[in-house]
Amino acid sequence: MEREDQHPLFFIYKDMKAKDRLFHLLILVAVCFWGMSFVFTTGIFNLCAMSPVSLVFFRLMIATPLLALACLIFFPQPLRAVPRRDWLNLLALGFFEPFLYFIFETYSLQVTADATIVSVIIATIPILTLLLSWFYFKESLSAVNIVGVVLSVVGVVVMLLPSFTAADANLLGIALAFGAVFTAVGYSFFLKKLSGSYNPIFIVACQNAVGLVLLLPLMLLMHSPQELAAQFQYLSNSTVLLYVVLLAVLCSTLAYTIYVKGMQVIGLARANTFTNLIPVFTGIFAYFFIGEAFPPLKVVGAVVAIAGVWAAQWKSGTSSPTEKY
Repeated sequence: MEREDQHPLFFIYKDMKAKDRLFHLLILVAVCFWGMSFVFTTGIFNLCAMSPVSLVFFRLMIATPLLALACLIFFPQPLRAVPRRDWLNLLALGFFEPFLYFIFETYSLQVTADATIVSVIIATIPILTLLLSWFYFKESLSAVNIVGVVLSVVGVVVMLLPSFTAADANLLGIALAFGAVFTAVGYSFFLKKLSGSYNPIFIVACQNAVGLVLLLPLMLLMHSPQELAAQFQYLSNSTVLLYVVLLAVLCSTLAYTIYVKGMQVIGLARANTFTNLIPVFTGIFAYFFIGEAFPPLKVVGAVVAIAGVWAAQWKSGTSSPTEKY
């Protein structure tokens, strides 16, 4: 009988496991970039009166041409070869995120006036994504994976627990936050349908382009001509411009591309669970760069969230999903 280590595909199996580990690490890098976004965004708002709509618009204005150029040079995608059904899916992808998700999340924060409640509601996204992955896309998940996803949410709640004493609950704000949650799940649905057929750079370029087009009329409606000129004028500040470029390149370009590719390799539910580490990275960067406190309870919550994400990635001898790119 042929030994397993003499099988001609043995080294491929080893490479598949190594590939899983590589993409776990890369998704961690993507989440780290998203965690940094809080520090960059706070820096911008401390330096000028740029509106949230303008900030996202400027991010996409930089990220979209970069991705389109990278796609054109390295991963050309014949546009006529894309079926009409997939164009509709790409439009829906960009509509759900960044456009609709941004509106729900931003205005839930504005109405609720407390980021803690919104953050906890947003942390439930991996649970609903897990249900979507399990029931609709039939991804293989163990009891350990499911417990890990729930544990990661518990960790986020523990991290934010001290802030609940001053939390200002508002039913409209809570409803808007749940709108962001369901929007993110909708984004995951269309992303999963598209991810097996196209290169991640093409997918992210399309979603950012749709978001940019949809945000343009919002920019014009929300700002008078004078205010609009002032929004662009803020970019003349070199520090503000640097932060916007970092947000565009690291968060809107690299992080999304890495996440989409990682999702192709390790699956939707496992990849999405990593997003509950965003508050952990945000807390670490905020502690070192803008002096925010990182008390013991927040440390405990961070450890619980990390343990949950680790458990959600546990696999028992199953191979990775196959992907085209």
